[in-house]
Amino acid sequence: MKGQKTKASKWFGPGTSVLLATTIVISGCSTDNKTSESASPAASTAASTASTSPTKDYVDISWYMPKPIDNMKDQEAVEAAANKLIKEKLNANVKFNLIDNAGWEDKIKLKSAAGEPYDLVFTSNSSNNLNANVQKGAFMPLDDLLQKYGQNILKKVDPRAWKAVTYKGKIMAIPAQTPYSPASAYVFKKDLVEKYKFDYKSVKSLSDLEPFLKTIKENEPNMIPVIATANGATSGVGLPDYTTVVGGISFSEKDGTFVKTLDIPQNYENYRVMNDFYKKGYIAKDAAIKTDYLAEAKSGKYAVLRDSGGYTEDGSKSTSTYGFPTVETFSSQPTISTASMTAAATAISATSKNPERAMMLLDYIWSDKYLLNTLAYGVEGKNYTVKSGTVKDPNPTIEAKSGAEQTWAIWHNWLGPLWDQWDSNWNSTKALEAMRKTNDNGKASGLLGFVFNNEPVKTEIAQINAVNKEANPIFTTGSMPDYAKYVEDTKKKLVDAGIDKIMAEIQKQYDAWKASNK
Repeated sequence: MKGQKTKASKWFGPGTSVLLATTIVISGCSTDNKTSESASPAASTAASTASTSPTKDYVDISWYMPKPIDNMKDQEAVEAAANKLIKEKLNANVKFNLIDNAGWEDKIKLKSAAGEPYDLVFTSNSSNNLNANVQKGAFMPLDDLLQKYGQNILKKVDPRAWKAVTYKGKIMAIPAQTPYSPASAYVFKKDLVEKYKFDYKSVKSLSDLEPFLKTIKENEPNMIPVIATANGATSGVGLPDYTTVVGGISFSEKDGTFVKTLDIPQNYENYRVMNDFYKKGYIAKDAAIKTDYLAEAKSGKYAVLRDSGGYTEDGSKSTSTYGFPTVETFSSQPTISTASMTAAATAISATSKNPERAMMLLDYIWSDKYLLNTLAYGVEGKNYTVKSGTVKDPNPTIEAKSGAEQTWAIWHNWLGPLWDQWDSNWNSTKALEAMRKTNDNGKASGLLGFVFNNEPVKTEIAQINAVNKEANPIFTTGSMPDYAKYVEDTKKKLVDAGIDKIMAEIQKQYDAWKASNK
């Protein structure tokens, strides 16, 4: 995950800790899922390697993903630099097919449905959904390919992550290195903290922000005390002891039970405080119609923000992302879930004509820092400059172009190995080490490996989503006139939409999954 210096893809913007977040963890309990038989022809192709050398014949490898940034102009130059290495080592050539975000989902679904041949593809829990593709037989089982050609991948992938991509005993994608359990933080504009001598480290809950927000409201007429937008909640409203299954239903990590999110006492209190902040003028009156969290945060008009995708003790990540000095303090850390472990992954299409070479390419990227970073950052002198060392050193420091000047980017975790990126303005080595340590120390959810199949209740899910779409902006900004009444009204809408039926189906599937995973 990179510092958001550019207009990045919607899946990796600042974290949204939302009351009724509609987490797309859809379609089937991982270990019980049926891998479609349509994957079999491609699987047999994978087994039939050349009798002499697996790289004897020259091949083109196609790789599909959404555009990481809109202004991608240097693809030809970047591919030329990368393919010099790839051709020499693998006798192959990679071609990226970058699809505009607006059309990404439809186009990649149509391609798979038509049975068109292609090799590699980005997949996740929320984009080109992994589980849905497995159900359709769109992806190829990778176990044999990994054993033959993916030894570097096997060495580096977090062993726990394989559980999140395994269906009926078969590995169906390669999970990226990515923050699986990113700590959330309260972020403050450094100049205001120093001006009013506020002890920001003492903040442990939303209520602890009150004295500082009051001071800002009374003394800084051009500042909004705390940020909140329709799709970006204030830090502190998260529920680290609960894992979202679908919007409005959460799993209690302590009790091992499913609960309605609005029935969680801490959740009720968090949003009551937000409503209090709104009424006191600490939140923008039009917050519920603001949809670009990052643009708001970078405007510099908010005194308190949330983390920019990961907590750093010195505030360096938020400072880099927002463009002004910040300080921050820890808020909470969620459990590692199936959804977080499949936030970015790479699959091989069941229609691939070159699955062996595709796996070799992925393994090469996981083993060679220069190739990885060339694909991610681009070409030296064109897309980035070296600040110290050389690109052939283990870890040079570089400055990648940003904003309007940036004409190439592929986020490292879309390629696979996040920890092998160079020290840069995207992520410092220190920030990467902190993220990796957080992953290592993170607690896995009791639901890790369980993915809910929404097919039996898809009508009710659609109805729940409609309620959430209306309610989320109001809850995240605290902008309801009567908090208690709004909560009760929303609860009733969720019941009418079928939340109880969904709860029963989740419990049924969970019981079956648990029984089969003893």
